[in-house]
Amino acid sequence: MPESPAKRRARRRLLSWIPISIVALLCVGFVVAAIQMQNSWWTDDDRPASEDQQASDGTSMLTGAGLDYLTREGVLRVRVGSDSLPAEELGLDANTSQSFEPITPIQAVVVADDGAFHVDLVRSFTVTTSNGRVESVQLVREANGDWLAVFAHLQRVAEHWGWSEADLALLQDDLTAAAHEGDGQQYSGRLAPVPHNGALASAEVAVDVPAAEVTLTFTVSEDDS
Repeated sequence: MPESPAKRRARRRLLSWIPISIVALLCVGFVVAAIQMQNSWWTDDDRPASEDQQASDGTSMLTGAGLDYLTREGVLRVRVGSDSLPAEELGLDANTSQSFEPITPIQAVVVADDGAFHVDLVRSFTVTTSNGRVESVQLVREANGDWLAVFAHLQRVAEHWGWSEADLALLQDDLTAAAHEGDGQQYSGRLAPVPHNGALASAEVAVDVPAAEVTLTFTVSEDDS
């Protein structure tokens, strides 16, 4: 039986309301989400960190909540050496090597027995524990550009990491030699660990030729000497 004109008009009116209803529901959802975000710690700079976001000594908790918090704050804080908290209080296993990758580059502050090390634009980091304590921290810095740009950055920060001009010259020579002796795909060079600020400071430069990518990794390790 064919549909009557009145039924057709009613059906068209009903269908015309469906898209409008969907849009309205989406708008309500966006409003609710915005209100929740405004009231959350992500946008409240004055709200103190909770116990699962920051350790008792002010260093970063390396749990899911801790990683969210340090990403929002934009700063990773880790202590290496005799004063570091037990690994379990930081959310780490006693003997492990765990890597983290914040959703945006952050700053990192690694506190040692006699001073601190600072790295900006950290895109990922690895924390290694041994016998229940933090043994070392590796910080991979966002290194846009070529080796010359990375080398210029190392020159600027060398005195804060305990490296001499001779150390940098040796690194440059090693990288040049590795580039000639390698397979033309990847090569690397390393600044050997030197005692500084009560820890051992080292760095590695890795070059991926096909990808045109340079990776600069800083490492702060416990000095057992």
